[in-house]
Formats: sequence, structure tokens, C-alpha cells
Amino acid sequence: MLREIIWRELLDHLQSLRFVLTLVLVIVLMLTGSVLYIHDYRQQVADYRENTNENLNLLKNKAERGLHRLISFRPNLMIYRSPSPLGFIAEGHEKDLPNAFGVDAFELVGPQTILRRNYTLQRFDALDWVFTIGIILSFAAFAMTYDSISGETETGTLRLCLSNSLPRATLLLGKYIGTIISLTIPLIIGIGMNILIISLFGILPYEPTYWLQIGGVVLFSVLYISVFATLGLFISCLTRTSSVSLVLLLLVWVCFAVFIPRTGGLLASRLTELPDEQTIARQADDTTHEIRKRYGEGKFSARWSPGEPLTRSAKIGDAKQAIYNEYRNQQLYQVKLAQNISRISPTAIYQIGCESLIGTGIKHYERFFKKAIEYRRSLLQFTYEEYPFNPNVFLENEEKGQLVEIQMRFNKIPKFDDNPSNFSTSFTEASLDILLLFLFNLVFFMGAFLAFTRYDL
Repeated sequence: MLREIIWRELLDHLQSLRFVLTLVLVIVLMLTGSVLYIHDYRQQVADYRENTNENLNLLKNKAERGLHRLISFRPNLMIYRSPSPLGFIAEGHEKDLPNAFGVDAFELVGPQTILRRNYTLQRFDALDWVFTIGIILSFAAFAMTYDSISGETETGTLRLCLSNSLPRATLLLGKYIGTIISLTIPLIIGIGMNILIISLFGILPYEPTYWLQIGGVVLFSVLYISVFATLGLFISCLTRTSSVSLVLLLLVWVCFAVFIPRTGGLLASRLTELPDEQTIARQADDTTHEIRKRYGEGKFSARWSPGEPLTRSAKIGDAKQAIYNEYRNQQLYQVKLAQNISRISPTAIYQIGCESLIGTGIKHYERFFKKAIEYRRSLLQFTYEEYPFNPNVFLENEEKGQLVEIQMRFNKIPKFDDNPSNFSTSFTEASLDILLLFLFNLVFFMGAFLAFTRYDL
């Protein structure tokens, strides 16, 4: 009996105009998104390679001119956030996020934004999977379920079905499964065509981690679509006419897909205010002077100069960076608070979860920031290892000259690399969002079941 219900529901959807329009729209958006992404990603990779090669040349030049110029001499070395090859899934507004730090052994300057874009041009959402699935297929799920119960009540079909001793739970489950299969068809076709085009142009690397992440996003997408399908059934079971059900679902869709995702940031900015950068700079200067007084004698400069105790400069650098890093962490906390507020919307959960699964957006920036901190520490550790004198005392003129003349072997110098996250880490970061969507499904389906069992024909 369940099989017949699923088959009937599936045929009804496949023969409907709303299914055809959904399929066409998903295919068009997926194809357009892949074409646009190929051009953008190639440009990002070219810029990234140019910047990193320029930085390596600077590093070689500094290494030939001695330890002091390598570690603490303008211009700073630059480290860059690498572009993600999976940005076509969830771009995560990476073009709006900082992508570079200036770094030496004693300070981390930035973050900085070094991107090829027009800042006067209004920023539009990318045509990625998150947009197509999060907006289009969520609306299609409502379009296919708003009249599942109320519509059949109006036509008398529901009374006829239940007159044949058909369990209500079986009918509801059959409608749910048939709707999910119907929505999965445009999802799989659109994703398949999107990946095919991107793969043919050599954008997507053939690495197991990437394909595991893509598979995880596909399953996560089905779970997301299921939320709106169960909610559509729930609302349809609460109403007597399909028109009322449609109006209610449209209001819910606007709240979930538009209003809530765009207000989380506004609320977070009101709940947690950040100090201005001038205040942070004054705190860093005060800390510098305190450490300077503690060490007492000797010339002081904003950077490590030959002859100055290495340990004093390291302590000043660590103290200043602790203040700046705390400020940067406060910025990240504000973003995470905005995400947590937005998680009352399945659409926001879907976007956050996709970015976590593939490591883009704010997750990528946070990982880049932590690696930048580690890289500065590795440069400081390298300096201690290569420093040939007592790091706690001032140097004489002869020792200063020796320090300036020390050349570094390029291969020994730590290099920065922005490696992508692995699948296990990505899955762990997305586990909360997966759980929340599962709970949404459970609550809405149970609500639909309870409402349908009490539905008066």
C-alpha cells in the first residue's frame, strides 16, 4: 500500500507544472553558477600564485641579507589565504573577508584585504549551491506540499482514500517520501551538471577529501529540503483550504529564507559592541612601555634592532599580539553569535553547515587566522634557534656587526601554507547544524502526524 501511495504522489509531482519549472530553474542556475565560478576561481588562483611567489622572492632576498633583516625589517613578509576549489558550493562571502597578514617574528599586522574587486560595486550573493538549494528548492518544497492534505480535502480525494481503511500514518509517510524523491531529482540533476562542467575545466581536484565533502553536502541538502517538505505537510494538516495553507507557508518561507538570516548580524552587533581600533592600539602601546620599564636600560625601538636583547623584543611582541589577537577573537565571537541567533532558521543552518562541511567563509578565515598566529610563533622560534648570542643581554658593536652579516639558508626558514581542512574536522564542525536540521525534521513530521490523526474530514 505504501509503495502505491509513493508512486501516485511521485507521478502527480512529475506531471505538474511546478516540478517542470523547478527543474528548469535549478538547471539554469547551476549551469550559470558553474560558468561564473570557473572565471572567478581562475582569477583568484592567478592572484594567489602571484602574491605568494612575490613573497617567496622577498623571503629569499631577506635571507641573503642576514637574520635581522629577515626577521624584523620592512617590508614585512606577507601570508595569504588560499582560494577554495569548493567555493561553488558555498562561497561564504569570501571576497568580503580579509585574505592577508603582514608577519615577522614579533608582530602580526592586519588582517588586510588584498583582492581584485570593485568596492563601489554592490555586493551580490554568489550563484552557488547554497543559494539555489537554500532559496529555490525550499520554495519548491512548499509549492509541492501546501495542498497535500488541505487540497485533497477540498476535492474530496482524501475522504475517498481514507474510506478504504488506509492508515493515516501510511498515507502521510507516502506523501512525504514521494515529495522528497520528486525534489531530489532536480537536486541531483543540477548538482551533476554543475560538477561535470567544473570538472571538465580542471577546477575541481580529484582528491578523496573534496569528494567526501561534496557527498556530505549532497546528503545535508536532502536533509534541508526535507525540513521544508515536512513543514509544508504540517501546515497543510492544520488548514482546511489550500489557499490558506499557501499564504501561511509563504509567510514562513519569507521569515526562514530572507528575514532571519539577514537580521542575525544586526542583533549580534547590538548585543556585543567592539572597542575601536584606536583603543586597542593605545592598550598595546601601554603594554610596550610597561615591559620596557621592566627591562630598564638601553635604546628602545618599535622593532627589534641589532644589539637589543632578543628576549625583550619577543616579550613586547607577544604582549602586543595578545591584545590584538583578543580583539580579533572578539570579532570572530560576534560573527559566531550572529550565526547562533540565525540558527532558528533552517536556511541559515543550511548555509552555516555547508560552509563548515567544505571549509569556506568565516570558517576558512578563522582557520587562516589561527595558522597565521602559529606561523609568527614558528618564526620567533626559528629566530631563537639561529641567534648566536645570549638573547637576554645587549650586544657590543662587534657582535652587532656579526649579527647583521649572518646569512640564512632559505630551505631552513619556516614557510606558510594554508592547507584545507580534512573531512573529519569539517564533519565535526558541521555536526551541530546536521543535528539541528534532523531535529527540525523530527518536530515538523511529528507535528504533521499528530495534526493529521486529528484531522476532521
